[in-house]
Formats: sequence, C-alpha cells, structure tokens
Amino acid sequence: MQNNRQKVRSFHTVNKVIACILSLVFVLVACAVPVYAEEEQIQTTPSRIPLTELEDTIDSYVATNQKNTAAVSIVAIKNGETIFNKAYGYADIEQQRKADSSTVFEWGSVTKLLVWTSVMQLVEQGKLDLDTDIKEYLPKGFLKKLEYDAPITLLDLMNHQAGWEDKMIDLWYLSENQVMDLGETLQKFEPKQIYEPRSVLAYSNYGVAMAAYIVEVQSGQPFYEYVNEHIFKPLDMKETTIHPSHQDRPDLMLRRDQVQGYTANVELIPKTKVYMNIYPAGGAMGTAEDAAKFLAALMPINHGHLLFKNKETLKEMLSTSLYYDGTSIPRIAHGFIEVEYWTPALEHGGNTLGFSNKLVFDPKSNFGLVVMTNQFEEEVYCFGLVQKLFGNNYRTSTVTSGNDGYYLTTRRSGSGFTKFYAYLLMEKYSTFELSNFTNVVEKDGIVEKVSFTYNDYVRVKSSTLLLIIATFIALAVATVFNLRAIIGYMFRLSKYKSKKWERPGTGFDKYHVAINVAGLAFVLNNAVLYMRAVSLDSSYSSLRIHLIFNLIYVILALAYLVLLIYKLWKISYSKKRKAVYIMSGVSALLFAAFIVGWELYF
Repeated sequence: MQNNRQKVRSFHTVNKVIACILSLVFVLVACAVPVYAEEEQIQTTPSRIPLTELEDTIDSYVATNQKNTAAVSIVAIKNGETIFNKAYGYADIEQQRKADSSTVFEWGSVTKLLVWTSVMQLVEQGKLDLDTDIKEYLPKGFLKKLEYDAPITLLDLMNHQAGWEDKMIDLWYLSENQVMDLGETLQKFEPKQIYEPRSVLAYSNYGVAMAAYIVEVQSGQPFYEYVNEHIFKPLDMKETTIHPSHQDRPDLMLRRDQVQGYTANVELIPKTKVYMNIYPAGGAMGTAEDAAKFLAALMPINHGHLLFKNKETLKEMLSTSLYYDGTSIPRIAHGFIEVEYWTPALEHGGNTLGFSNKLVFDPKSNFGLVVMTNQFEEEVYCFGLVQKLFGNNYRTSTVTSGNDGYYLTTRRSGSGFTKFYAYLLMEKYSTFELSNFTNVVEKDGIVEKVSFTYNDYVRVKSSTLLLIIATFIALAVATVFNLRAIIGYMFRLSKYKSKKWERPGTGFDKYHVAINVAGLAFVLNNAVLYMRAVSLDSSYSSLRIHLIFNLIYVILALAYLVLLIYKLWKISYSKKRKAVYIMSGVSALLFAAFIVGWELYF
C-alpha cells in the first residue's frame, strides 16, 4: 500500500514537471510570435533596403548623380503592385522640359521580351515547339545563307545561339518611309551564318526578329498587331507602341518628339529619332509606368495570369534554358538574362541611339524595377541603381591562361566590308577575372573562350593574327611609298620647272603618278567609310559609293600591273626608274589584295 502511494506521488510529480515545461514553451512561443510577425512585416528590396525607405534611397541616389543625369523614370513593383513611380531630370534640357510619368522612352532591346512572351503563348497553344527546326515554320527556301547542317530551333534563338553574324549597318532608318515588311526585311538583310548552332553565344537582333516573324506566320497577324491584342490589351498598356513606324499611336509619336537624347556625359545627340528595320528586336516605345504593367504580369499575385492560361507556361519561360559552359551557373532563361545579385534575378537591358533602359525582377520575392533614361549607354541608373536595390554580389577569382592571346567578340560581322572592323576591337588577355558575370572555357591550359553576360569572346588563331599584322605592315609600307613617290615626283617637277629644264621622267610617269594618287585616295576613302559605318545611322545604299571606288581601284591596279609588265618588256628604263615603277606596282597589288581579301567591295 505504501509503495502504491509513493508511485502515485511520483506520477503526479512528473506530471507537474511536464506541465511546467509545456507552460514555459507556450509562453516563449507566444512571446516570439509578435517579434516574428513584426519582422515579417518589414518588407525590403533584395538588397535589404526597407521599402519604407525606398523613396528616400532613390531620391538620395539621384541627387548624388544629378550632374550625370538627363532624365530617368523609375518604377518599382512589389507583389504585383506599384510601390514607387517617379521621374527625374529633363526630357529636353535645352528647352527645360521636365520628365514626368507621361514621358515616352524608347525600349531598345527590352522589346525582345515581348517576342519571347509571344513565342511562349503560341507554345502553350501547341502552335510552336521550342525544339523544332525553325525551317518547319518558315516559307520554303526562306533562309539562303545557312552554312551548317545543324538545325536552328526557337530555343537557339532565345539563347542567341543560331550562329549568325551581326550586321553593323542598316539597323536604323531616319525615315518611316524606309521601313519595310518584316518578312521582306529578314530576307533582304539575311546575315551569314559564321558559327555552328549552339557552339557560342552571339547576341543576335536578327534571330529575335526571326522569332517574331515565326509568330506572324503561325498567328496570321503582323507581329505588332499580335502584341497589341495578346499583350498590350490584356495588360491595359495604353501608353506603349511596337508598330514599326509608330503610326498607330500619333499621340505617343508627338510625345516622343518632345524628348531629346544625350550621351552618358549629358551631351546632346542631334539625331536620335530613328526607325528600326527589324523592329521586334528593339522598336517599342512608351512610358516606364506602362512597362511596369508588363513587369508585374511576369510576377502574378492572386489576380491570375494575364499573359498565359497555364501558370506552368510562365514557370517554364522563366526557367534556365542555358548555363555557362561546363558549370551549373544559369545564364539565360528563354531570352531573359539571368544575373546573380544578392538574390538570383532576371533582367534585360536595352539601348538605342539616345536611350538606355533596364527591366529587372526577382520572381521569388516578387520585387521588380523598371529604369528608363534618355541617355545612350547609360550606366549610373541602368547598372548602378539596379545594383543598389538588388545588391552588389560581384565576386571574382583569377585564371591565368597558358600564354597571352587575343580574343574576338562573337557578336561581329563575318562578311563584307565590316568584317575587318571587328578585328580592330580585339582584346588581349593573359589573366582572366572570373565572376558571377564572367566564365572561361579552357583546353590544355589555354583559355579558348571567355563568356560574359550578353556575349562570348573566342581566341583568335595565331595564323589569323599573323595575317592581320602582315596586313597592317603592308598597308603602312604601301601608303608610305605612295606618299614618297608623289612628293618625290612633285619635288623633281618643281626643280626642273624653276630651272626651266625639260619635264623630267618618261612617258610612263603619268601612269606611275596616277596609281600612287589613286592609292592615297583609296586610304582616304576607306577612312571615311569606316567613320560613316560606325556612326550607326548610315545605310548600305549611302555607303555603296565607297565600295564602288574600291572596286574601281582594283581594276586600276590590275590595269597598271598589266601595262607595267608590257612596258618593262618593250622599253629599257634605268634601274632606279624601273625599281620605282615596280614598287608602285607592288603597292597597288597590296592595296588590291587588301580590298579583295577583306571583302571591302560589298
């Protein structure tokens, strides 16, 4: 009996201890909940700036960078709602016209996101497949310059891996009357395929426009009409147009005309009103507030999916479609650029002749940002402000190649007179800084490829480098000889004239002088050609006169060489005169070889 009582007491004692412990846990949890709830209520940007301080943060940033600011319009989205919308600076500094929420900006390459959204809408409907050869969707014989048998898919277009060269000219038109039908434009300006599909990333406006044309073919609508009906209308984007000449929105055209374009240093750019021949790659324009509606639709919250019927389609579009070579680092998500800030984000930037923009968002936290400026290649806001709000996560490590090397951008011209220009922009590297924005591919200790966010650089072969060096040496020698020959002849002529002697030289001198004058004219002609070509607003037709002159020079050089051989066979000249004539022939041959070899005639 005594033992039973002791057992009962022990049992009650244990129960009391357990009850005390449970009560203590309950009190601790109850106290912790308000603290946790309070922390949850403090919403921040990806860089941990409280949203309550967002306006002050941006105001302060703009004030600090005011001297480098023309106009900038900034819109922030959180959980599908606009939490910040403000414009700063002047749309037209000279006229002191301030920017506001109604200011119209050119989207530039941010327009490409409308193409990829359209493609995914048709994928959802079963009208397109990302892994099918695009020739299946195009009229027969549409593409005539493909160099490789490997198929090009829509996914390749999204990843910029079709292998096309990049055209430097005829990207912009100054008159709306020059704008052609999209299909006609794509056929007329079809670029050469210089890389095998999927071997490199070569950023391609043409590839994006090709995807838009496929949308046209499969939907039966002009691309701008398709976007108006299936993107702008559902999102109530009444302040944006993607019409190739913007004629569907004369009100927006008028507001665009009230905006000037400036350099990054806030210097006026005289002519920025242009029309893009492959407009789906960069021809949209509108307000930042309207662009934010598109951004919000990419991060739908509760109110449903306005762009897609199935949420899985949006999920697929925003998933990684390309990684950096040999890594698990995301690079592209079906046309969206993947960037690792403090949190992984998706973005796309855009540039036109007088505007720079960026659309960036973090689908996980549902925070997004639209930045639009009227400055060419602007970085203070499109890069600096984005990093401030999303967090600077730039990390580096160093890789040293087995030997030095020159690297050539894959986004380049591979045919015609602009082919040579790309080699003038080669970069020399021996040590590489790897980061979350840079990756390299090595083979036997030699870095063969450097990959940046939007582009690859490939190592230039030694034989190509030797050819380029030889080309420059030959051009320099030929130019110096041309100058010396003409100056020498003029000096002798003036000397003989002052002493009233008989005119010097032989009957062949006139041809000798003519070919040397033509040689200097060739050098001057191509210097002017280069300056006009890189100005971006020159059309091929306006540059053709320079290419015709190059062809004429080749004909003159061949004629001189034939005549020289004939004269040397028929007439005996002094050794000195013979050497001078032959050197003129060699110079002419070098110039002609340069024209033909580097395709400076088309």
